[in-house]
Amino acid sequence: MKTELERGEHSVEARSASLKKPLGLWDLVLTQIVFVVGSTWVGTAAKLGKAHLFFWLLAIVIFYIPQGAVVIYLNSRLPLEGGLYQWAKFGFNEFVGFIVAWNQWLLSITVLALTGMFINANISYALGESGAWMRQSKWSVVMVSAVLVGGICAT
Repeated sequence: MKTELERGEHSVEARSASLKKPLGLWDLVLTQIVFVVGSTWVGTAAKLGKAHLFFWLLAIVIFYIPQGAVVIYLNSRLPLEGGLYQWAKFGFNEFVGFIVAWNQWLLSITVLALTGMFINANISYALGESGAWMRQSKWSVVMVSAVLVGGICAT
């Protein structure tokens, strides 16, 4: 007789079957670099010049490649839609899965709120002199951030 956890795992596997898209190690490594670097670090990299290259290569070897290898390993063992949440839930228990999902959600909210400041500044620069007030307006930052956070909460 199947346990409730096994039935849940099979249900998730059935829904996930059509979503399988294999990612290679370099796909994951480069994706992580793009997530970390983004367009906010371009100025910092320009100021550092060639000096930052050593640290990026070190980070790729010490952090990004091992992280990608772990994701590929976990995905080969349990290829389910939901990634970290599903791996934690089936690997440990539902509470650990909940904590992982909660932390991911909080991280998303925090990142979007900070992204609101960045987007607000970019909009103000794009508008030129007529948008200069946006850089000084706390309400403008609040509104852009609220729209982003509200959007993620609504989905």
